[in-house]
Amino acid sequence: MGLKPPAVNILYYDEPSEAWLQDTIYDLDPSNFPECSYIFVPVKRYPVNEEERIAILRKFNAPDILASRMCHEINGYCGSKVYYNEEDKLRSYSTWFRCLVKMILDEPLPNGKDYKWYEMTIVSRWDFNGQRRILCIDTPDDFPRHMQDALQNKAPDSRDPFAMHLPLMDQIVRLNDESVWAIRDPIREIEKRRPTAGPDFEAMHEISRHSIHVSEVLHVTIQTFEKLLEQQKKVHARLPIPLAAEYCEQVNEYLDFQIQMLKSLKERSISNYSRLKSEITVAYNRIVQQDNRVMKSIAFLTMIFLPATFISAIFNTTFFQFGEDQLQASKQLWIYWVVTIPSTLIIVVFWRSLLNRNPPVTWKSIWNMIKFDEARQKRRKMMEEKNAIVV
Repeated sequence: MGLKPPAVNILYYDEPSEAWLQDTIYDLDPSNFPECSYIFVPVKRYPVNEEERIAILRKFNAPDILASRMCHEINGYCGSKVYYNEEDKLRSYSTWFRCLVKMILDEPLPNGKDYKWYEMTIVSRWDFNGQRRILCIDTPDDFPRHMQDALQNKAPDSRDPFAMHLPLMDQIVRLNDESVWAIRDPIREIEKRRPTAGPDFEAMHEISRHSIHVSEVLHVTIQTFEKLLEQQKKVHARLPIPLAAEYCEQVNEYLDFQIQMLKSLKERSISNYSRLKSEITVAYNRIVQQDNRVMKSIAFLTMIFLPATFISAIFNTTFFQFGEDQLQASKQLWIYWVVTIPSTLIIVVFWRSLLNRNPPVTWKSIWNMIKFDEARQKRRKMMEEKNAIVV
């Protein structure tokens, strides 16, 4: 006996009780879904076979390319498809968009990862006859419960193809908010530990990587929401039963408000990354300071032993001889000082000249400078010869 496939949660509006109810089903045939419903499909339940995916997507009038590997791995998209009646009024409308959220976890998963990707694909279909269904793929497990709380047993306006989108988009904004603050918390812990603990560069690198991903998907989600706002304005102008002007303006304003919240979260995400970069810079500077103190200690020890080493080296030269009664110095000792003192001064002057140059002097740069001077003198000589001929 084969095992049952994982259950699929649905959230549907029950007109007799005037309430949003949850249920579970095992059949992914959209024709069996309630007329007004959200269908939450776990990623493990979504078909792996491309043909099976296409069969589901076509029920929503979505393009076949959404079943491809490219659209399964892309970081976001947004599209729509309209059908008009003979009077050029909207008869059916479908949307599809993709939003990614990277959630940092308090406890690592069994695979060892301390984060989880929610690669949410949303496909919807609205028909003038009253069918309103939204397919939600790879949403968090608590997504249906939050949706049910947000809907508050209010029936969506059946005339508006976007009436069921706004509560769904609220939850996407909420997930992005949790994602951004999940990045901020470990950064704050790093800032607090700075005075007492050494830097953990591996952990900093991981948080930096997460922060970059969060900013990336936030940017794409903002573009997706802006595209949905644009489509919403167009669709409201072609409805068979016009909506009130006040209603249209309010839903447009609310979607614009959602976009502004996402933009604010993006700025917070950028700020998180900047704070982390600042912490990494401070950590590197502290390490450099420690290295500098070590080098100073080595230099100090060298200076302690250098005089004794220098004196010992002088007395070990052939300029000195140790007799039985006294130390005998050679009359040519002056040659040593005549050679040593000027050579030392030359080395010091040359070193200072190299130190003050910008960029640093190398043998290659010296050679290029010589070649440049030769070329400049050659051009100058040619110009003088040319001027002499003209005269």
